[in-house]
Amino acid sequence: MTQIAELLDAPVCPRCGNPAKTTETKYGTRHDCCGLHSWRGKPLETQATHDARKRAHAAFDPLWKHGPLSRGRAYHLLARKLGLSAADCHISLMDEGTALLVPDAVMQIQEDLA
Repeated sequence: MTQIAELLDAPVCPRCGNPAKTTETKYGTRHDCCGLHSWRGKPLETQATHDARKRAHAAFDPLWKHGPLSRGRAYHLLARKLGLSAADCHISLMDEGTALLVPDAVMQIQEDLA
C-alpha cells in the first residue's frame, strides 16, 4: 500500500511521463526523474530553476519578514513589477527566467518605498 500511495503522490515527470522516484530524506520527501527534482510533491524542476527561486526568495523575503510590508502586499507589488496576475505571482510557481527577474524587481520596490 505504501508504494501505491507514493506513486499517487509523486509528481509526473514532464520529460518521460512516469511518476518520479520518491525518496525520504532528513529534509523531507524528494522526487527525482530524468535529471529533474522537487520536494514534497511539487512539480519537478531543473537545478537551475531551483537555484533561481532560492535567489528570488533571498531578495524578496526581507521585504515582508523584516521590512515594512505584509507578505500579501509584497507579493501584490511584485506581481505589478513583473506584469503577472496576483494568482500567478508566487515564487514557487515561477519558471527560471521569471525568478531571475525578482531581485531587480525587489530593488525597484525598495526604491519606490524610499
